[in-house]
Amino acid sequence: MPGDVLARVRDAARNGTPTSLRGLWVSFLSAYGLEAVLRGDSGGVDWVCLDLQHGDLDVTDVADLIRVAEWAGVTTFVRPPSHDPGLILRVLDAGADGLIVPTVESGAQARALVEAVRLPPLGRRSSGSARTALASGIGAPDPLLLLMVETADGVAAADDIASTDGVDGVFVGPYDLTLSLGAASPGDAQVQKAIRAVVDITRRHRKVMGMYAGRPDLLALATLMDIMAVDSDVTALRTGIDALFDPPSS
Repeated sequence: MPGDVLARVRDAARNGTPTSLRGLWVSFLSAYGLEAVLRGDSGGVDWVCLDLQHGDLDVTDVADLIRVAEWAGVTTFVRPPSHDPGLILRVLDAGADGLIVPTVESGAQARALVEAVRLPPLGRRSSGSARTALASGIGAPDPLLLLMVETADGVAAADDIASTDGVDGVFVGPYDLTLSLGAASPGDAQVQKAIRAVVDITRRHRKVMGMYAGRPDLLALATLMDIMAVDSDVTALRTGIDALFDPPSS
């Protein structure tokens, strides 16, 4: 269940024993589409992340997608498109179990996000007659807060970010990080070195570590992670279509 997953990854981070839970990045699926996925042979999907930054989803899609995930017993994270506290509040009111917030590059940004996500006294998030208040057991009263390190500035500030009280952990975005470092590929040595530096810093602070994979060499780092996004719904659809229409071997 979602609450169990949050407790599990937090405990694992404190104990230094990565959980390597695997997730699906959702960028276009409707509630019907997500239900079709989770009703199938999806036993390996430990969590989903609804991506409002890139893709075809909007904040108004979030509640229905979360309802499907709740029915399936799958933890739901949301990546908001920005650091806007009002939008973050709406996502949490819809019942998200946690947030994966893009492009965090300083301790000051990390502290501002804690204020937006945490209830008083640690933060300034308000409460009201939202979906999370209408029934017990919906959403997380203490959502998992993961901040994305995906630029050279983010790597330089990783210690300040990870050490911020109220931040649960760090989530590496390797593709934007590759662009920021001026590298050709996430597999390049300088990108891999930066990823491992962020992992070491995050582990030193006993915080949760996550990353998006999308390719085999990054997926090979799953043993270092508490949560790993294996790939997206777009890739899953393309892979399935390719398999269905692949010419039979002679």
